[in-house]
Parts: sequence; C-alpha cells; structure tokens
Amino acid sequence: MGLAPANLRSRRLVLRPMHEKDVAFTAAVLGDLEVSRRLARVPHPYTEADARAWLTEVERLRQEAVLDHFMIDLADGQAVGAIGLHAEGPDATDAEVGYWIAPAHWNKGYAREALGAVVRHAFEVRTPRLAVMHARAQRANPASIRVLLACGFTEEHDTVCHSAATGVDEPALHFTLRRA
Repeated sequence: MGLAPANLRSRRLVLRPMHEKDVAFTAAVLGDLEVSRRLARVPHPYTEADARAWLTEVERLRQEAVLDHFMIDLADGQAVGAIGLHAEGPDATDAEVGYWIAPAHWNKGYAREALGAVVRHAFEVRTPRLAVMHARAQRANPASIRVLLACGFTEEHDTVCHSAATGVDEPALHFTLRRA
C-alpha cells in the first residue's frame, strides 16, 4: 500500500521527498543544538549517520503508510528545512505534524508557508484524508507557537515535550487543527 511520495508547492516553496543529497544538510542543521533542543526526537550530537538512518526510516514509514515527510526547498532548490506528518496507523485520520527550519532562514515565514501547504494536502488530497492534526511546541519556542496559531491550530492544553537532545522534559503546549 504505502503513501506515494508527493511534491507540494506554495508561493515561495517546493516541498519534496528527502533524498541522499539531503543527508549533509540535515545533519548540519540538526547537529546545531539550537535546533535539536527544540525537537522531541532528535538527539544531540546529530551526525550524517543519523540523517542516513532517518532517510531509511522515512522510506520504511512511507511504505507503512504512516509518514508523509517533505524537505522544504526555496524555488531555486536550496533546502531550508523539513516537515512531516506521522499517523498512528495506515488508516488513521489524525496525525502529528513536526517541522524545523535552518537558523539562517528563521523569521522569513517559511515554516508557516510550508505548514499551510501540508495542511491543505492532508485535509484535501492525502489518502486517507486527515480529520485532525496535532502538534506540540515548547513554551520556550514562541516562534513555533506563532506558526501553529497563524495556520489555524488551537491551543488545547499544557503538556510536556521530552527533548532527546538535552534529555530534559520541557513545558509545552498541545495544539490541534480539525478539518472543516
């Protein structure tokens, strides 16, 4: 079965499947503690071997129909980040979304634009279409909170987000977005 790799476009961005050519970029960005500490599942240090293992895992989870994963590129092909939807099972109609942007590209609206494209894809095109998307953002990451709110997510409750990079449970907020 599996999920077909998709290419999405927005005004300034192209969202596409991850490839071997993305390993060095992914390792460099996620190897930065300022990025990895904001993410639940990314260890620190993060190496090219970790990025290669993730590339293999992305393909396996896509074949199991539980992960949509996209590299975020500018129109000229320069990678600036990644975004993914992880469902609990192949027929699930809800999924958790996560994303990261390279620090050199922070505060340019790329995360908001990429998330908007993924929301449209998940609710209108994806098979099965999602009914609910979830996200968590650390309270210490107001930029991510602003992105989620700008894309229509609603703050639901306080939670904790364990940071694999620091080994610390961080205070966080849980957000949801429901298909209209």
